[in-house]
Amino acid sequence: MKRQILFCLLIVSGNALLAGEPPNSAPVSGPPNLLTQAAVPIPAAVPEDGVTATAGMQPAIAEPMTAPPTVVGPTGSPIMSQYQPPAFGQPGMPMQPGMAGPPMEVYGNPACGPCGTPFGSPGGLVQPGLAEPIFPYKSLTPDVTMAPTTVNGPLPDRSGWVQRYEFGVMPFEQVRDGWDRFGEWTFDLGWKYVAPLYPMPAIFSFEQQYDLRLLSGPSSPPSVPPTNLPGSLNRIGWDFELKTAVPGPLNAVVAFTPSIDSDFQKSLTRDAFNWDGRAAFLYTPSREITYVLGAVFWDRLHERILPWAGVIYRPNQYWQWDLTFPQARVSVYLWDEFGFHTSLYARFEYHSEAYQIYNPVADERDRVQLDDWRAMIGINKDRGDLAYFVEGGWIFGRHVDYQVAPQGFQVDTGALIRAGVRF
Repeated sequence: MKRQILFCLLIVSGNALLAGEPPNSAPVSGPPNLLTQAAVPIPAAVPEDGVTATAGMQPAIAEPMTAPPTVVGPTGSPIMSQYQPPAFGQPGMPMQPGMAGPPMEVYGNPACGPCGTPFGSPGGLVQPGLAEPIFPYKSLTPDVTMAPTTVNGPLPDRSGWVQRYEFGVMPFEQVRDGWDRFGEWTFDLGWKYVAPLYPMPAIFSFEQQYDLRLLSGPSSPPSVPPTNLPGSLNRIGWDFELKTAVPGPLNAVVAFTPSIDSDFQKSLTRDAFNWDGRAAFLYTPSREITYVLGAVFWDRLHERILPWAGVIYRPNQYWQWDLTFPQARVSVYLWDEFGFHTSLYARFEYHSEAYQIYNPVADERDRVQLDDWRAMIGINKDRGDLAYFVEGGWIFGRHVDYQVAPQGFQVDTGALIRAGVRF
């Protein structure tokens, strides 16, 4: 019992000694208390008038140890994901650092997908420092069927539906060897759909076509068997095109274009159907240039195989060179007007058509072929969803040949005026 009482007295006396310890005793060794240090008053600067003041500092609230580190972007604002500053924006997209990214397509695809996919909205590139296409002109000048679009190069496909309505007039011109005069009105309509065949690396397009030709003259001279032309010619065609889109510089395109070509005055035979086709390799070593090497097949009075070759080149945002055969075109960007990109262009084309006709004088079916060369200069205005053009020039080397009639005729060089709209 005595030992227990002595032990209790020792505990009581020890507590008294601890409670009476002076405040300036030596601190306990160990890490300092951050909250205690933050609570120490900090003297303020003493102004010249002798007034002194002290300012206290609120305790700092430390972030939880589980919070992730704050990552700061190039503008100084925090971002939520890891930031990796790109050298030139998206792959192949020359973007100025800090500028907004390329816009998204209306169809949900990025404006510049991986190599081997369509480049989004027409033009496909972004001018350095601007969220605008490098090529403001979308290459929708008339008669671009024979200037092939490219997968990775300067003339990309335009996804979705595109409608075109074009008309032209060739005033009366003298026909050689006493065949009187010849004039023609033309109307060309097309409804085209372009879509990628995901997951296949290919692009498919289909166009429903209708062409109308209204003819005036000529009448054959008395010494020549009657070979009169009908007043109108009609063409109903379907163009199917398949193009590879592999992630590399080499791709290929193949197309088949059957059509019904007739004046529809009698029942149709084999001569009323034309079976045209084309195929080519497309080599794109860089985004600005594409080489085309292939051939076209035209079903006319006699089957013809012609080269389908050339170069498609976009050196900058102003000039465009589509140096291909049988159609070539050079255009230069001028200015923007009311949202339309205005371009001046010149084009050169070899043109050929064939129809089955009925000769009422000879009471027999025949087949006629019309060939010519065209040199045109025009203005094209394009804002992406709507484009229209007006062009004029010369049509020369005009030959009209028949399959049954013993003699054709040639038309003198004349004027050609065309206009159209696409949307």
